[in-house]
Amino acid sequence: MTARLAALAAAIAISAGALAGCKPTLAAESSAPPGRAARLDEITHWFWGVTAYRLELSQGVALAVSCSQGGPCEKLVATSDNPAIAEVRRSSLTALRPAGYLGNQQPSAAVVVVGKAPGATTVRVRSNNGDRDLHITVVAPPAPPTAIAR
Repeated sequence: MTARLAALAAAIAISAGALAGCKPTLAAESSAPPGRAARLDEITHWFWGVTAYRLELSQGVALAVSCSQGGPCEKLVATSDNPAIAEVRRSSLTALRPAGYLGNQQPSAAVVVVGKAPGATTVRVRSNNGDRDLHITVVAPPAPPTAIAR
C-alpha cells in the first residue's frame, strides 16, 4: 500500500513539474537609457524551474516585456497591483515572431512597464498560454552630479 502511495505521489510531482514548465516566457525587448536600470531576471526553483520574474527599474524608465510560448502569447493582459509605483500598458512591437511549427509570423505580444515612483509592487501577466508574475522594484533615479568648487 505504501509503495502505491509513493508511486502516486511521484506521479503527481512529475505532472506538476511538467505543467510548471508549460508557462509562457517573458523577455526584455528594450533597454534603459545610460545611467538608469532596467533588469529582468528569472526567479527559479531547483525543481519547478522558472516560478516568476524580477524586474528592477529606475523611476521614469519604460521597459518593453514580451510574452511567448511556442509563439506570441494570445490575449495578453497585464495589471499592476500598485499603478502609482509601476504602470503597465499594452504594447504592439513591430518585430514578427514565429508562431507554431509551420513558421507563420505574428506580431510580438508585449506590455510596457513604466517605473512611476520608488517602491515595490507586482505586475500580473495573464494570457491564454498561462500566467506569470513580475515582481518589480522601482529605484530612484541617480542624483545629479554636484558642481566641484575650484
